[in-house]
Amino acid sequence: MKKTLIVILFLILFCFVLFWVGSFTYCEILTVRHGQEFTELYKLTNMIDKVDYLKVLNYSDNIAKVYYVAEHAGGDVIIFTKQSNEWELEKWYTVWSKYGSADDFMWPYIR
Repeated sequence: MKKTLIVILFLILFCFVLFWVGSFTYCEILTVRHGQEFTELYKLTNMIDKVDYLKVLNYSDNIAKVYYVAEHAGGDVIIFTKQSNEWELEKWYTVWSKYGSADDFMWPYIR
């Protein structure tokens, strides 16, 4: 009985880690493949001054979700839509901010 419980807990933990690693890998692949398209597009917000890095969370032919991080200021998620072959800002929200009250949850790279 005790061994069965340990095995079940191990399998649950293993599945969780596998899911997290899969999400992380998916975002890293998207960032390598499409990150260059979004390096300057955060400026469309007219509110974000500088970012240290970005991660592409989701990408399709007509919509993309990108996570921008300014390490000493905050993190923002911006959703872009493609209009006439150009990426346009659809909406954006601040996930975390060092100087404000934004404290939304951002699990690393979970789609």
